[in-house]
This record gives sequence, C-alpha cells and structure tokens, in this order.
Amino acid sequence: MKKNIILNLLWIIVFVFSIYLSGCRNRNSSQKNGNIQDVLVKSKIQGHVKDFIYPLPTPLEVIQMLQDIGISYIIGISNYPENVNQYLSAKSKAVALGVYGTDLSYASIYNMQQDLFLYLETIKKLAQELDLQSVYNEDILSQIKNNIDKKDTLVNILSNSLFESYNSLNKNGKGDLALRMVAGGWIEALYLTTHVSENSYNNYKLVKIIFEQKSSLNKLFDVLNEKKDNPSIQELIDIFTPLKKTYDSIQGSLTEDQLKKIIMEVEKARNKLLQ
Repeated sequence: MKKNIILNLLWIIVFVFSIYLSGCRNRNSSQKNGNIQDVLVKSKIQGHVKDFIYPLPTPLEVIQMLQDIGISYIIGISNYPENVNQYLSAKSKAVALGVYGTDLSYASIYNMQQDLFLYLETIKKLAQELDLQSVYNEDILSQIKNNIDKKDTLVNILSNSLFESYNSLNKNGKGDLALRMVAGGWIEALYLTTHVSENSYNNYKLVKIIFEQKSSLNKLFDVLNEKKDNPSIQELIDIFTPLKKTYDSIQGSLTEDQLKKIIMEVEKARNKLLQ
C-alpha cells in the first residue's frame, strides 16, 4: 500500500516537473522569438537610410565642441541675415543655405533665441528659392519653435533637416548644389571656430579642434574630386586648395604661424564662397 502511494507521488512529481519544463521552453521560445523580432525591427530601422548620405561630420558637432570647452557665444560673428538678398544664383544660394544652417546651429546650441529666429526665417527663404519647401515646411518650423529650450531635441531636428536637404537636392539632380551646401556649412563652422577667440593659440583645446578639421577637409576633397568635371565643383576645389595646402604642411603639432595661416585662408575661402 505504501509502495503504491510512493509510486503515485513520484508520478505526480514527474508530471508537474514536465509541465514546468514545458512552460520554461515555451517562455524561452517566446522570449527568443521576441528578441528575434526586436533585432529584425532594429535592423529594418537601421537599414532605412537616406539615398544620399551626408559626407562629413555636421557643423553641429563642431559647434557643440566649442561649447563643451567653454567657448562663449560671440554676437555678430555669424553671417548677417540681411545678406541673404545678395545671393542671386542657385549656386550662391546653396552655399548660403549651408552657411546659415551652421549659424542657426550656433545660435541653437547656445540658446540664443533672437538669432535663432532670424536665421530660421533666412533659411526658410532660401529653402523656398531652392525648392526645398518640403524640408523646411511649417511642421518642421513649428517643431523647431516648440523645442527652443530642449537642446537635444532641437539638435536632432536640425540634423535631420540638414540630411533631408542634402538628400533632396541630390534626388532632384542637383548634386552640385548639395555639395555647395556642404561646403558652405563646413567653412562657416571652421570660420566660427577660428574667430571665437583673439588668442586662439593660447587655448590648447581650441587649437586641437581646429587641427582636427584637417581630416574633414580631406573627406570634403575626396567628395569634391569625384565631381570635379562639374565647373561649379571645380570652383570649390580651387577655393579650398590654399587652405588644404596649409593643413598638409603641418608636420606633427600645429605651430602658431600655421594657425595664423589657417585663420587667414579660412576667411579668404569664406569670403569667396559668399561673394
């Protein structure tokens, strides 16, 4: 009798344990399937990229570095919004869009709201003239205005607008204008970096940022050289060549004379682009 009771108890234990194992397997399988689905979703999102990838670090990244090392905002250093009426050709407007995009980023990161709104209106005007209304539409403009005090969100919105502009110009057969926009944004970021201090050479961190732009200039030349058969792109190459030669002359650390030469060549290149 006792033997039968013991056997029955053993069978009950085995049965309950088997149900438990089955449940664990089902849960593990479910979790595994869930993980697989998560991976697939993430892969799908990561795979959903623009047709044309922005070729350089964005001006936002450079300007953020300036704030990170404690550089103050300099009022009046950016391109004046009222200059927008000077840019009459499509290629000059594309450069100006890049320049003003950097100035907008500069004002945004430092939360200079008055300048931000001025540059926002300027960019909106240029965007309309370059058929980029779909990028700088009322929805995007509202998002920017509604997130004035949320820097991270604002940076994301501005970055996406930059990528969309570059992508849209390329998709519409205006790759030369897209590169001119990139060039304008790049030179303005370096111009701001080289003009935020009268004693740049005494600020090691600032010198480091300026020196590190050598790699992004090389990337810019790689992209430009692929399109150098286009006269508009060859013009950019000619404008940036003196600056590249100065950067290429650096052996080891950046000397004070080389820094002065970079500052001078940056200003020359910017002036030529904004003529």
